[in-house]
Amino acid sequence: MSHSQTPFPLLRLRTAIDSLVAPRNESPADSSAFHGAAIGLLAALAYYAGSQIGFLLKPAGTPIATFWPPNAILLAAFLLTSSRIWWVLVLAVLPAHLFVQLSAGVPLISALSWFAGNTSEALLGAICVRIFKKDKPLFESVYGVVVFLAFGVLLPTLATSFLDAAGTVLTGLGQNYWRLWTTRLTSNIVSDLTIIPTIMILGGKGLSWLRRASALAYSEAAILTASTVIVSLFVFGREGSISSFWTFYAPLPLLIWALLRFGPGGASASLLAVALISVWNTMHGRGPLAMQSVVYAVLSLHFLLTVLAISFLLAGALIAERRRGEETLRSKCGNLVQAQEMERHRIARELHDNILQRLTLVSLHLDELRAASLVLAKTPLNNLYDQISVISKAISDLSHNLHPFMLEYLGLPRALKKLCHDAGAQRGITIEFSEHDVGSPLPPALSSCLFRVANEALQNIVQHNHPKTVVMELSQARRAVILRVSEDVVGLELWKNGNSSLTLMSEQLLVLGGTLNITSMPSKGTVLEVSIPLEDTSLMPSLN
Repeated sequence: MSHSQTPFPLLRLRTAIDSLVAPRNESPADSSAFHGAAIGLLAALAYYAGSQIGFLLKPAGTPIATFWPPNAILLAAFLLTSSRIWWVLVLAVLPAHLFVQLSAGVPLISALSWFAGNTSEALLGAICVRIFKKDKPLFESVYGVVVFLAFGVLLPTLATSFLDAAGTVLTGLGQNYWRLWTTRLTSNIVSDLTIIPTIMILGGKGLSWLRRASALAYSEAAILTASTVIVSLFVFGREGSISSFWTFYAPLPLLIWALLRFGPGGASASLLAVALISVWNTMHGRGPLAMQSVVYAVLSLHFLLTVLAISFLLAGALIAERRRGEETLRSKCGNLVQAQEMERHRIARELHDNILQRLTLVSLHLDELRAASLVLAKTPLNNLYDQISVISKAISDLSHNLHPFMLEYLGLPRALKKLCHDAGAQRGITIEFSEHDVGSPLPPALSSCLFRVANEALQNIVQHNHPKTVVMELSQARRAVILRVSEDVVGLELWKNGNSSLTLMSEQLLVLGGTLNITSMPSKGTVLEVSIPLEDTSLMPSLN
């Protein structure tokens, strides 16, 4: 309940309670400091966990890990927070970095050198992304993805890899500079491409998705997660080489499934799981790359994961842009239809309340004149009275066609029942109507759309197909209202061959996200089915 809807005494009571519960001496600066400290602590814990994972994925005798999450975690933290608290994040992750590095036996100079490389890489990437991203969404537009790839991943990783590799050689922890540089570059690129989108998308929209997702969505997510882990273990966890090379791409259909159903966030999370499982097993000499040396096997795997991550990020951005375009088009169509409906309502009200009322007064005066006139004058007056009655009936029908006023008084089910009765009586055919489990009241826009679609369908069927019987059914199932019109004539070609009524119905349904299906069978006639969701949401909430 908003404040505008809250009774004044209750609002005062709630304000008093809030003033008692809230600390009296807390200032906005104190709240901001506490908020920054909490974010710093969370970043430090995530950095520590990422460092531990990185050390687990470091082959024996090699100073560079095959998958290094801390840099990606720190960059994601920078991109999710204000630049004013970036210094807090840097100071917060320093103890975690030193604790992990020194516990693993890394010299202090090397640990500090790597910390400088990690933080400078994240800072450079965050600054460049903030500068070049402008107002475009980072992972929901092609421009944003290109900026992320160029300035968030490639440029800072390329620059700092030279420094980190040089520091590793100078401190005696490694010898082959270019091999160290290549391993560090590719491992950080793969980490950035899989971890950052997962953190940013799930961290930004994950909670809202969890609140509005249905049980079916949870089940599908669980099945997808289990399938991704099982298939990845099967492909990359087997000892020795796999004879059939196509199994190397077995996780690809699951990644496509995740992208189409859960958006870039779901695809990135699935690819992150594939990356962790594949890197771990490849590092231990298992999977389809087991016949190569560990170094070249890991580099080959990095190349594959990089290509997959870039492809899915771009594909997800294209899907998001297309979805936004469809939503914009639907919104514009909705505004146009709403304006048209308001104008229809105004004209219909003017015809009904003004012109029709005046014609009624003219009819009353003319009736009085007929009663007082001579016999010779009654015939032309009667003809004039009949013409005025016909005009009044035509204006009344036009008014109701422009805006079905009976929807406001009867509701959709009773209005459709009356529509079927009137249309059947006018054409001399049987039009049956039935209703099943329809909630009340329905949204006005949905009721108006279904009534107009039903009217157009009946007019088209009665005028062109000339059926003996027509059956109209209104039902509600799975959070959607379904209107089904059946006739005993096979008339599918009539609907398909440039029918203006079909075009009009499709445009009306587009605004509310409805669907229109027409089927025709020789033994069953033609069935027109319309379905409109009660809530304008897709069947599967997306994480993009």
